[in-house]
Amino acid sequence: LEPTLSRNLKYLSEELYDKFKKIQLESFKKSIRGRTKFYNDIIKNDNEIWAIGQHNFLNTPLLDFTESPYVAAYFAFADDSIKSDYRVVYGISKSNIVDNHNNNLEIFMPVSDYNNRLISQSALFVNFKIKKDLETLIVEKYKEQVDKKVKLVKIKIPSVQRDKCLKSLNRMNINHNTLFPDLYGAALYCNIGLNIQNY
Repeated sequence: LEPTLSRNLKYLSEELYDKFKKIQLESFKKSIRGRTKFYNDIIKNDNEIWAIGQHNFLNTPLLDFTESPYVAAYFAFADDSIKSDYRVVYGISKSNIVDNHNNNLEIFMPVSDYNNRLISQSALFVNFKIKKDLETLIVEKYKEQVDKKVKLVKIKIPSVQRDKCLKSLNRMNINHNTLFPDLYGAALYCNIGLNIQNY
């Protein structure tokens, strides 16, 4: 689990990575001028800028998370092109990570209402301050601790359960139609329904 920016700049040193991260942010700030009515509200908040970029396919230091384990399960199973024996749902403890002052991770929820998908998905983000994957960061930070409070949970679900899982989640009104309240979501909802008969 690592953000697209660190995945695509894996070959760089930490110092060069920080430099390119700043270049990416400034470039995106310039590129979105005149393209969003929220520009003046968010331009001074880097997290808000990164969040807009994240939902528009920009390589960012963010990972998408949700406060709903059911939404997380839906995203784990929605893509039928994944060829793996298991689908994985990760959970992190906001309070245990924040309380322990993990300076390498920042958990935040955007406040600007530029993207109605965020509300539908109960979305929040984890901002990676350094170029490492989530499991490595958490293991390195907390391996010496004796409190044994859970920081990260990894749940593996057999991929053969995909149809059953998606049908059950649909009955709970968790599907592309509700998580993406736009034309994109409506189209994907129909596509998945076509492949999972009696969706």
